[in-house]
Amino acid sequence: MKKLLCCFLILFSTLLFACNPSAPPTNDAPKQIFASWWWDDTLDASTYLDFANANGINQIYYCSSKFDQTTMQFINLANQKNIKVFWLDGDYHWLNNPQLMTAKIQKYIAYQKAFPDAQFAGIHFDIEPHQDPNFETYRLELIAKLVNIVHQNSIDYPDIFFGYDIPFWLDDEFGFMGIKKCAYMHIIDYADNVTLMSYRDTAQAIFDTAKDEIEYALENNKTLNLGVETKSSEGDKVSFMEEGKVYMNEQLTLLKQMLPQNFGIVVHQIKTWYELPDVV
Repeated sequence: MKKLLCCFLILFSTLLFACNPSAPPTNDAPKQIFASWWWDDTLDASTYLDFANANGINQIYYCSSKFDQTTMQFINLANQKNIKVFWLDGDYHWLNNPQLMTAKIQKYIAYQKAFPDAQFAGIHFDIEPHQDPNFETYRLELIAKLVNIVHQNSIDYPDIFFGYDIPFWLDDEFGFMGIKKCAYMHIIDYADNVTLMSYRDTAQAIFDTAKDEIEYALENNKTLNLGVETKSSEGDKVSFMEEGKVYMNEQLTLLKQMLPQNFGIVVHQIKTWYELPDVV
C-alpha cells in the first residue's frame, strides 16, 4: 500500500509539472546578460531604472565620477531590481597618459572600501583609440596602447572585474607578449568581458558583424557582448533610430536566440533608448 501511494504521488507531481509549463525548472540556467550604457548620472534614477527593469535589463554600465552617497543610493536602487551596476568611464587621452586612468581606478577602489554594502560589480571601460585626432597617423601605436592597458590592468588589479568596449573592426595584426594576432584577440585574452560595438539594425547583420570575435571568444572560453545603437548620424543601417522600439525588440529577441547562453547584448544608451518611439 505504501509503495502504491508513493508511486501515485510521483505520478501526480509529474503530471502537475507537465500541465504547468510556467513552473520553474529544477536547474536554473545562467541568465543571459542584457545591459545598457548609462552615460548621464543626472538622469532620474527611479524613472530610468524602472524602464530598464521593465525591459529585462540585468546590468547597467553607470558613468559617474562622484563616488559618494548618490552613487551608493543608485546602486542600492538598482540592486533592489536585481540589476548589477558596473562603473563606466573612458577617455582616449588615457592611451598616452594612463596615469589619468589609474587615478580614477584608485577613487573607485576607495569607494568600494567605503561602501561595502553598495559596491559596483566591476569596471566597464570605453577607451576608443579612433577618437584620437591623430588616429590615422598613429593607428597601430594607439591600438597597441589600448591592448597594453587591458593587459596591465589585469595584472595590477586581479581582483577587479574589467570589461571593455571595442569597435567591430579592430582586426589590426601586431605582436604583443611575443604573439602576433589581431588586436581584438589580444583584448579578449586579457579582459574579463568585451562588448563589441556591432552597431547594425537587424539581428543577422549584428551577428554577422561579430562572427570572428564570437568564434574567438568561444574557442578561448571567454564571454562577449554585442552592442546595439538607438541613435546615430552614420546612416540607417547603424541604429534602430529609424525603426523604433517594437522592431528593435523583435530583432533583439532573435539575436538572443542566436547567441551562446553566456553571451549578452548591450543597448546604447539608456536615455536614447527611453526616448525611442515605439514605432517610427
